[in-house]
Amino acid sequence: MALAVDSRRSRFVVVGLVLLHFAAISHQVDGGGGLSLLQRGLFSLLSPLQRGMSSVVGGVRDLWDGYGFHRKTFEENRRLEERIRYLETLLQERSHLAREAERLRGLLGLREILPMETLVAGVVSRDGVPWFRSLTIDRGTADGVALNAPVISPTGVVGRVIAVGPHAARVQALLDRDSGAGVLIERSRVSGVVSGQVIQSENGTGDLALKYVSERDDVKVGDVVVTSGFDGIYPKGLVVGRVSHVAEGSGLLKEVRVEPSARFELLEEVLVVLHREPPHETPETVQ
Repeated sequence: MALAVDSRRSRFVVVGLVLLHFAAISHQVDGGGGLSLLQRGLFSLLSPLQRGMSSVVGGVRDLWDGYGFHRKTFEENRRLEERIRYLETLLQERSHLAREAERLRGLLGLREILPMETLVAGVVSRDGVPWFRSLTIDRGTADGVALNAPVISPTGVVGRVIAVGPHAARVQALLDRDSGAGVLIERSRVSGVVSGQVIQSENGTGDLALKYVSERDDVKVGDVVVTSGFDGIYPKGLVVGRVSHVAEGSGLLKEVRVEPSARFELLEEVLVVLHREPPHETPETVQ
């Protein structure tokens, strides 16, 4: 047994010596290209492994670079989205201010051409369904607002003050069924009274009823309707609206409807006419 082990060891030693001798000889033998035979062999053996390692390292580096690039892109997109939201909010605010400025320019332009003293008031609430039949404004007796003071807008007559307090007032809109305003057909000078209607008109709007128009009176669709001044409340010549419907009514009167020119659903500011003599009646008060 000991002889067999010694024999195997001897063979390993001989093989090792042969390989060592071969390596020494290969290192001395020129393999071309400035490399020894041993170096060329090792180069040929290790080259595929080096290429594989280079590919793995390059892939990991590319993956990391790609991750960094996408993360940077994600962060940049997030910042751009935040910037866009900020600019959209700013644009909405600027648009709101521009619309407000346009409304105020309209009110100021109307004040300049009216032969009466007026006061700008803000609409703080609207009451009435389906149309706003009354409004609450943020001006009262402390600002010179009186009972029955006419309230107008750049597009037309709104209504009159029916209740007033120190710093607020309630306005009855022309759309209210209990309202009333003396008017004229501008073209033919036919007179009548407009008021709101209980039911909705055929065209789905809050049209006014023009009352006391004789079947012989000259009234046509499209005629401009203005205040007559005969009611002692509204100054003469303010635009109320246009005739939208004319038909035969009951008895000797025509059925006439007027589309109001005031945009009641969009009102945010109005003009209150000041220093007009109110009728002798006890005013309501609002807080």
